[in-house]
Amino acid sequence: MTAAAPALRREVEAVGLISAAHFLSHFYQLALPPLFILIHEDIGIGYLALGSAVAAYNIATAVLQTPIGLLVDRIGARGVLIAGLAVNAGAIAAVGFAETYWEIMAAMIVAGAGNAVFHPADFALLSSSVDDRRMGRAFSVHSLAGSLGFAAAPVSLLFLAAVWDWRAALIATGVAGVALACLLPAFSSSIRDDRPRGKKGGGADWTVLFDRTILSFFGFYALSAAAGAGISGFSVVAFIAIYGASPELAGGVLTAFYLLTGLGVALGGYIADRWNRPDAVLGICYAAAACALAAVATGAMAFWLVAAAFGLAGVFRGLVNPSRDVLLKRLTPAGAIGTVFGFVTAGFNVGLGTAPVLYGWMMDLGRPEAVFWIAAGFTVLTIGMVFAARRPLPGAAD
Repeated sequence: MTAAAPALRREVEAVGLISAAHFLSHFYQLALPPLFILIHEDIGIGYLALGSAVAAYNIATAVLQTPIGLLVDRIGARGVLIAGLAVNAGAIAAVGFAETYWEIMAAMIVAGAGNAVFHPADFALLSSSVDDRRMGRAFSVHSLAGSLGFAAAPVSLLFLAAVWDWRAALIATGVAGVALACLLPAFSSSIRDDRPRGKKGGGADWTVLFDRTILSFFGFYALSAAAGAGISGFSVVAFIAIYGASPELAGGVLTAFYLLTGLGVALGGYIADRWNRPDAVLGICYAAAACALAAVATGAMAFWLVAAAFGLAGVFRGLVNPSRDVLLKRLTPAGAIGTVFGFVTAGFNVGLGTAPVLYGWMMDLGRPEAVFWIAAGFTVLTIGMVFAARRPLPGAAD
């Protein structure tokens, strides 16, 4: 065994465990929606009320993510991750015991607070635990695990609900998260938490969030999520309206898009580690994705060509993710990683929470092709954000 083998094994353990927590974070974000109809039939809670509980979960995450990032940089990330995972999982399990709407709402708000730890804590721990030469691949595994969590939640929860009931499904998945939280302390030697301890009290200065680079990255995440909101929420109905596709075929094309996005994420890790220009990767891939979406918007191609172009857009969007995270890490001082990642990734919530209104308006106006034009436009705007965000902050590695 070479001298490097134990270090590599430690890194694999760290990336695997942190990514497992990220998988559950995304899994829990979709824990309730697949079970809406069962909850409605069992205890009579309306769909608007159930949707409001999911919205409250996401609002709690968005509001608390930046403060938790500051906490991560002040006291360390490992304990914050373990506590947040336990709270998130325990609250999801508590929904399984709820009998009223307000009990579900309270549990979902607590779960959303627990969910706020993952982005700031995960990126801080990966930055401490993985050699920079393999950071792109580590980020790609982490990102892919989150995507798999989204993919696994509906089928897993519906299967468990069919075997038992919706309550047992939520309790079982919550217990799995609590079990992982109890397991993580045993791997403290692998999951390193090398928080710089310069000034008294440690932690980052929150004023770093007003730097042009950080604000540009916040805009990048928000615009990227705004483009994704059109793809995930409205592409199926747009395909049906523009091309006359059947719902099954349109849904299959969207599924293929996400599978190809995952492939792009996996390949993107190797690109991020081997090409020292993550900004160029982002610019090239988003330009290609925008062109592919614009081609879909024209309505001038056969549907098999539309499906191919849409799939290419998914590959290019996936290729971006590891280089995006590597670039942000390089531009951020080591002692501010939790704060910065916590803040900029809240841009996802902004994009996902606002853009659907615009897409829905276009559909109501009878302009389904606008879904893809707008998604392409948001994608182009992200390129500007990339090149506005290339200036390292004081104390960054670059």
